[in-house]
Formats: sequence, structure tokens, C-alpha cells
Amino acid sequence: MMWGWHDGMWNDGHMAEWGSWGWGMMLFGLLWMALLVAVPLGFIYWLGTRSQSNGPAEDSALAVLQERYARGEIDDEEFDRRRARLTPDDGR
Repeated sequence: MMWGWHDGMWNDGHMAEWGSWGWGMMLFGLLWMALLVAVPLGFIYWLGTRSQSNGPAEDSALAVLQERYARGEIDDEEFDRRRARLTPDDGR
């Protein structure tokens, strides 16, 4: 049999060696598969960290308010008014 180009195929009807195109196509396919997995996972991670960032900021503001009240910098009325703004209503 003839090696090389034969009936529209390489090396007797199949590709015996990968060569540069074969490895390049395989790496390109792996890159796309990695992107198809990494992009949704990154988006989910971003949503998770974004939703958690609201909680600690409010807690730290309430902690500062409590410290100021404990030091006597603000009175009872001021403390209650500011605490009401920092804490959610919960239908009250």
C-alpha cells in the first residue's frame, strides 16, 4: 500500500501520527472545555462573595454604635434612633 495521501485520507485511511495540527486541536479543545467549566464556577463564586459582603458591614456599624454608646458619647435616644436605622424592620 502507498503511504501518504491515499483516497482522501492520510496513511492508509487513518492518521498514524498526530503532528502539530493534531496536538494543537486537542489543546484548543481542552482550553474551551476548561473555559466552559471555569466561567460558570467563577460567576457562582462572585455571586456568593457579593451577597456575603453586605452582612459584616452592617454588623461593624452596629458594633461601633454600641461602643460609642458604652463610652457615653451618645445618649439613649440617639442610640435607639441610629440602631433602628441599622437593623432591619422585620415587619415591626
